[in-house]
Amino acid sequence: MDVVYVSEWEKQDQVRSYVLPTPYVCSWSCRNVLAFAGPVQGPWSDASLVRPIHVVDPDRPWDVHSFCTQHGEDIVALEWDPSGTQLLSAGRFGEVKLWSMKDYLVNDWHLVTSVDLDGEEIVTLQWLHVGGRLTLNNMNMNSTVFNEKITHQSYAPSLSEFGGKACNGWVAVTATGMVYITALSKDGTPTTVSECLGNVRSRVVVADAAFTVKGFVIIALSDGNSMSPVKFYKLKLSNVNEKCTMHIEPLPSFFLRCAVDPNKKEKYTNVTHVKFEHREGVEQVVVVVSGTNSSTIEVWGLRNEPVTLHKIFQPQAPAGKQPMAVKWGSLTTIADRPLVTALAVPKLPVQSSNLVESKGYDTKFFNGSALAIAFQDGNIHLVQRLTLHTLAMFSLDSWQRGLDETSAKRQRLSAFRFLSCCELSGTCCGLMGVDPGGRLYVFRLTPSLTQNVDPVLPIRHVVSLLEYCMLSGWDCWDVLLVVGPGMVESVIDKLTDNYCQQNPALQQIHLTRFVAIKAALYRLTNNGGGKSADCYAKLLLNAISSSLKALLRPTQLGSQDRGPAEKLAVLCSKSTETDLDKVMINLETKEFVIEPATLQSLQQLIQWVGDFTLYLLSLLPTQQGMPNRVGSTLLRDAQFLQMLRELLVMVRIWGLIKSSCLPVFTATSDNLDSLQLLFKLLTKAWMCAKEERLSIDWDDSLVDECCLLPSRMMVPNLDSPPPAEGIMARPQSKQPILVQVGNAPGQTTSHMMSYPSSDPMWRSGGEHLSHDIVRRVHLGVSPAEDVKQCSRCSSTSLLKSFAKTSAQKAWDQRWARQCLCGGQWRKVTEDDD
Repeated sequence: MDVVYVSEWEKQDQVRSYVLPTPYVCSWSCRNVLAFAGPVQGPWSDASLVRPIHVVDPDRPWDVHSFCTQHGEDIVALEWDPSGTQLLSAGRFGEVKLWSMKDYLVNDWHLVTSVDLDGEEIVTLQWLHVGGRLTLNNMNMNSTVFNEKITHQSYAPSLSEFGGKACNGWVAVTATGMVYITALSKDGTPTTVSECLGNVRSRVVVADAAFTVKGFVIIALSDGNSMSPVKFYKLKLSNVNEKCTMHIEPLPSFFLRCAVDPNKKEKYTNVTHVKFEHREGVEQVVVVVSGTNSSTIEVWGLRNEPVTLHKIFQPQAPAGKQPMAVKWGSLTTIADRPLVTALAVPKLPVQSSNLVESKGYDTKFFNGSALAIAFQDGNIHLVQRLTLHTLAMFSLDSWQRGLDETSAKRQRLSAFRFLSCCELSGTCCGLMGVDPGGRLYVFRLTPSLTQNVDPVLPIRHVVSLLEYCMLSGWDCWDVLLVVGPGMVESVIDKLTDNYCQQNPALQQIHLTRFVAIKAALYRLTNNGGGKSADCYAKLLLNAISSSLKALLRPTQLGSQDRGPAEKLAVLCSKSTETDLDKVMINLETKEFVIEPATLQSLQQLIQWVGDFTLYLLSLLPTQQGMPNRVGSTLLRDAQFLQMLRELLVMVRIWGLIKSSCLPVFTATSDNLDSLQLLFKLLTKAWMCAKEERLSIDWDDSLVDECCLLPSRMMVPNLDSPPPAEGIMARPQSKQPILVQVGNAPGQTTSHMMSYPSSDPMWRSGGEHLSHDIVRRVHLGVSPAEDVKQCSRCSSTSLLKSFAKTSAQKAWDQRWARQCLCGGQWRKVTEDDD
């Protein structure tokens, strides 16, 4: 466990002389976007922002976007929705606001709706469960079958609409013992209902919510007094005639162990934290009780206990069938610890066996089974959730002592050497925290925490987490934090082997995510820029191929024969004909007829296919003995080369319909048939690559023709890639990176990183020439229209779509949520120029 970076504000010294009375709140989304908020006084420079929320991509912590919330009181809760695009914020006295990204831009937020809970003080806020869950099976880590390692569980949604569709909404518990359920209609209109927890209202200081398999909402709460019981309630929600109703049922409660211990009940008086150990698990709960200078932590779990009945009431039943009752039992207690300031529970659903019964734990893999606890003395402990055994720890106090600061400055900083709030990432490989001074910390948590383990074990753990991200759609940035440069090749080999063992249908479904994860892994190495660029090229070509083939329709809709795209794939896989026109003879060209307007709207994509094919073939003579060079893996991928051949055949046919849609090449001879030449060379390269040998011996005539290719056709002028800027571009180090909001750290040249916008095969033109990464068009030095930029690779694209045809609109919509590299889009403002 170590610090990746620390981000502080430009005016940090202005708030170091006092401790802010209201703690910060933070949240980490499944798309790896961080959000945090604090009191009205803060270190941010813009005084006009009223109780702002700060949103940041963890790969670029210096680029923080803050937007005003206009909450009347301090923000006490922040919660991301399951999709990672909407954010809930709650003011202290009953004001809940729903924020959403406008056009999926991480720095452009708008208010969707606002709900006032009658001035009630909000204690906890949670999104309702939308049903379904993917669980990582801890016992089947060695399995190569995705369905055995990652299982789908049928979770019922907390609130359903007509037909069983999940209804979005949230649940809030207030300080007077009221529970509020807010349901959102299809148009975003909120409907709120409220009920009292219990027969009468009672004081609530801390509370938490979790969800069961059957869709029930379980509420755990405490009045803050250690002598009072920790109470539980079950909420059953229903939607009748488009009106939400709830039924509340009390559940068994328990008294804390410190309350019945004469030596502790006077020492520990205040309950400060009550947390279920997982959002979707109600079997265990952790309670923190604090005194003046110390805290005790208790873990309680549900268990079945036999009920002893009088013999008169015992039925005539076989022996061994004794009645059972579910009761709370104490699992673990640790006392005399420093004051607990923050507690984070895991989000990763992990299935393990006999955890509660045996209290055993395999410390070789902690993800999903560990808690993060921050203490007031500056220590942060990662503990097992049942035994509270310390797996790893970090000291902010010892780290800050290493800074070059005067003794007086250290004395002022002493009040800030602890985390005010913290939260684990989705895969539990990262931990974020904010101290009372507004500093943002991001920690790296290695999955394999024990020493003297099998060296293959960490690789297996990382591969399992990457596979979970592949199947769930989560962003894998936090997993990449724990992948060292020496592990990359082993992780990629293991990930590729497991992927290739799945059935073809499953491979096709997850192909895009698989290639994107491989590209992200290659970016972590010093010499992986070429392979990373190849992965991005494969991603884009797969997207273009699927979009163009989706336009094809069979002449007879009721026919049971293969479609035109399937016929073309079968023909190209069997035919070794190098003459493009002869290949077309074996196809029914009527099935490839497309509207001329549609073809013209996609000319930029067709042009990129032609330019990329020319560029790739021109690199072939230089690939011998250069496995890490750009295009090396693509020229050895027979399936990729076959896809290029299929596209060239389609382009040739479409050129007969609309000649202006053909790619434009600059040839030295007017009589040169450029498409025919590229198809011939591509077919020869495909014939060499499909032999599946470790080292490909290119045909001498093919190498000679590719050497002459630049003299016959002009290869596009391409630039060299600039150095990368993100945190992942810098090599892992035990020393954290210190960054300041608004000021990007210096460029690094020791660790080159390849992105779609920075690799030679993607960029063209001058150094300051903007290029639309999505539409493959030049935007000029100063684009006239608004543009958006990727928060990770700095790729640019037009903010507004000017598509006129349905095919072009579908292509633009494909990349509306995120960039090709998986990063978030951000709107380019005047301050960025």
